[in-house]
Amino acid sequence: MINPWSSKQYFDYNKLKKDFGIEDLDNYFNNYLFQRHLIFGQRSLDYIEYALDNKMKFNAVTGLMPSGHMHLGNKITIDQIIYFQSLGADVFISVADLESYATRNISLEKAREIAINEYIVNYISMGLKPCNIYFQSNDPDTQSLSFILSNETNMSELKAIYGFDDSSSILHINSPIVQASDVLHSQLKKFGGPVPTVVPVGVDQDPHIRLMRDLAQRLRIYNVKIENNKISVYIKGRDDPHEYIDSAIGLLEKNNYETEKNYEYRSINIKNSNINDKIKIDLLLGNLEKDYNNFTFIGPSATFQRLETGLKGGKMSSSVPDSLIALSDSEENATRKIKNAVTGGRKTVEEQKQYGGNPDICPVFELYNYHVKENEYVQRVYDECRGGARMCGACKKEAAELISTFLKNLKDKSDESLSKIDDYLINKSF
Repeated sequence: MINPWSSKQYFDYNKLKKDFGIEDLDNYFNNYLFQRHLIFGQRSLDYIEYALDNKMKFNAVTGLMPSGHMHLGNKITIDQIIYFQSLGADVFISVADLESYATRNISLEKAREIAINEYIVNYISMGLKPCNIYFQSNDPDTQSLSFILSNETNMSELKAIYGFDDSSSILHINSPIVQASDVLHSQLKKFGGPVPTVVPVGVDQDPHIRLMRDLAQRLRIYNVKIENNKISVYIKGRDDPHEYIDSAIGLLEKNNYETEKNYEYRSINIKNSNINDKIKIDLLLGNLEKDYNNFTFIGPSATFQRLETGLKGGKMSSSVPDSLIALSDSEENATRKIKNAVTGGRKTVEEQKQYGGNPDICPVFELYNYHVKENEYVQRVYDECRGGARMCGACKKEAAELISTFLKNLKDKSDESLSKIDDYLINKSF
């Protein structure tokens, strides 16, 4: 079981992909995070690729847990969000203050302070453009939709997914439903209706992704399936299916599909379709369905990122302060932590020169790999380490200078970024 609230580090990503059905990535995205396989898997990312190829609207959604300092391990998510925004995504960011209250006992007032000063200001300084940032506790869209979604699941399912038991608080049990609402509400009519939506996450968040995809599907009227390499559409619910079927056929025929309807079995067979038509047909019918169903959603896509290793090995954790570099750390403190980090180097300089180091297990090399965009530079560091030309002390010094410069640039921009907060924080009505 993957636990979204655990401090466990995950290393065998191939096993996780196999066990949980996470799909491989293709070479579609020209971005260093994808090129270096720091993003190692995906669910339904072809919906985002389709949207980009056809110049369609799409969303990028993430959340932040206001429970402590933002650190370098959190950065990969917002790096992706900024990248997707550069491709045209409408960005939605939820401040999970209800979840932090439920799981970490952090007051809403404290959560707001942490969110703004530790996260949002840094997001803006890193290059995030104006978007939709909101607090769960102050957003009626999220709260109302979570009520609707709660009717689509039960305790047996949540226990199976998350391991809840009779001692789990109702607020904690409800937090995954609120997270699903965070993602899906970006597709409400007021925001343009159902569109492809990507959610960058660590693999520890996959239970949330699977749940919200299931919930989105359960609310749909038109259920698009691949059967015998062709597309069939089934109409869910107890209403008379005639209007749904006739409307769908009219739209499909306008798009040059040949159809065969069956009112009794509440289905449409698309005779001249193939498996590559599924996304197009799903999006066409989703856009049609929103006229019948206020809760029409396209199942969210996800990218799965490797968790950056803590400087002491294992997962970055606030319970081990020297395992991470907070974006609020001083340059001096960051340098100290990097110089005291474990490495993939040999025991002696002589052995390092003779046999080379192992950057694949080195937290210091990960500072380059995750946070330096220039591929040639990172490859040179890797090759020099492997070849025995790079010593750990000099490598740590260089890494410390790079990270210190990054932290200084954030601090230099912080006042200006704080002055722009009102362009990002929103209050919405349902």
